[in-house]
Amino acid sequence: MKIGRDFTNLLNTAFLTETERTELKKGSITVADMDAKVQSAAKRDIVNQVKVASEVSLDHVELDGGIPNPYLGMSAEEIKIARSAAEKNNISLSFHLPYTYLGAAVCAFQKEDREYAVKLMKRYMDLAASLGCNNLVMHPGSVPFYQAVGLYRVMVKENLVNSLKELISYSHSKGMLFHLENNTAFDFILVEIEECLEILEIVEPSGERAKFCFDIGHWFTRADCGKTVPEPPEDIMKQIPEKYISQVHLNDYIPVVKKFHPPLHYQAGLLKRDNLSNLFKIFKQKKVDTIVMETAVRDVDELLNTRDLMKKEAEYVREIMG
Repeated sequence: MKIGRDFTNLLNTAFLTETERTELKKGSITVADMDAKVQSAAKRDIVNQVKVASEVSLDHVELDGGIPNPYLGMSAEEIKIARSAAEKNNISLSFHLPYTYLGAAVCAFQKEDREYAVKLMKRYMDLAASLGCNNLVMHPGSVPFYQAVGLYRVMVKENLVNSLKELISYSHSKGMLFHLENNTAFDFILVEIEECLEILEIVEPSGERAKFCFDIGHWFTRADCGKTVPEPPEDIMKQIPEKYISQVHLNDYIPVVKKFHPPLHYQAGLLKRDNLSNLFKIFKQKKVDTIVMETAVRDVDELLNTRDLMKKEAEYVREIMG
């Protein structure tokens, strides 16, 4: 199994000026302000992501297409340099497609909205193929809570199927494996494993061109929406047929305070050490190819020392993996 990372916000402070770093420490700049200032620059520097991945003992980088991102504005030369850096460092790449704003409309029953979303996704797929990415991950879109019921819900699923048929075929033509990822409970649709698998069985029953990227941290959000998280929580992974497994997202979640993606080695969420150990056993049994960690931090002191945090988390994960 490869171990990789979507760097989320972990590299952002390296792109601040000294003045901005001082302001961040003082609280004059919030973490959200920092993200708004430098997120696109951090994502654009793929060479740096590859370099950091090598230094913290990772095999893979998932490029984060969350909004904002710079990717559609990258030059051919930038793309060539980034791809070369990944190949030289033996770091494989994948691409996480946008999932907010227009990207969320891949399931829209408004024809024009859905078609524009599909066209946008194809542009990102072209970029990912140029970078040499081996696979893609896409959220199934989101809808307002009042349209996540009854006939509306049926319509949403039907239109997600229409989008997936087109996007999976396009991804395959570009030589990349397509992954559908489960939503958080706050997106109202395609949260549960069975719902995601139902869609994939319609679109890609063989599992050859499309897989299910299970995000256990996303699934844990059900705890804040009136649903239970069974004990032990990692056993939920057993429900996924092996034919749909290739890449998974690994992150934790802290219910009640609703904190996403705390560092795994803190054991602050639902994945304690024993749970993680059992989860890795299931990963091996299910023949998971790539594990993508998605840690994010909001504490300023942690943000200014993310390199150390990433090393410790990677060491913790590899120790448990054996």
